[in-house]
Amino acid sequence: MMSSAKWSGLAGWFAAAVAVAGMLLLASPADQPARGVTAPARIPVAAQAAPAEQPAPPAAEPVPEGALSAPDSEVRMTNLNPIDLMSGTLEARQRGDQAWLARAMASTAGKTQLVQDDLLTAYRQFLWRSASGLWSKIEGAWAQRAYQLEEEGDAATLVFEVGGAMGQLRVSFVKIGEAWYFAGM
Repeated sequence: MMSSAKWSGLAGWFAAAVAVAGMLLLASPADQPARGVTAPARIPVAAQAAPAEQPAPPAAEPVPEGALSAPDSEVRMTNLNPIDLMSGTLEARQRGDQAWLARAMASTAGKTQLVQDDLLTAYRQFLWRSASGLWSKIEGAWAQRAYQLEEEGDAATLVFEVGGAMGQLRVSFVKIGEAWYFAGM
C-alpha cells in the first residue's frame, strides 16, 4: 500500500500534466492559418470609401417586459464593413458612448430599443478597467495599421499584430442584414 506522501506526489504530477495539456489545447494552432498559406493583404483605411448610407436594420425585436429602456447614441452608427465598425468603436470608446458600443454588438442587432442591460454589457466589453489592456493593444495596432482583415461570407476577423507574448489578437465580426457587428460580445 502507498503512503499518503506518495499519493499526494502522484496527485501533484497528475495536476501538472492536466495543466500542461490544457495549455497545449489553448495554444493549439487550430485557428491559425496553415503553413504555406499567404495571409490576406492589408486593406488601407484610406482606400475605404466613405459610407453612402446607413444599412437597413434587421427585423425588430420587442423590448423585454419590465426592462428599463435606455437612450440610443446621438452619433450615427458606422458598420457597413468591419473596418468602419472598428474605427467607430475606437472613437466611441474615447467618448465613453455606451449606447453606440451596445449597438455594435450582434446581440442588439434586432432591437428597436436599447435597455440598461445592453449598456452594462457594452461597458463590460469595451470600457471596463479589466478590458482596457486588451483595447489598448488593439488601439496601438490600429494606429500602426498592424492588422489584417480576413473575410469569408457573413463572417470576418480582424487580426491585430500586437507583439510580445500575445503576438496576435483576433476580433470576430458577423454580418446581419447589410451591417456588421461584433460577434460573441
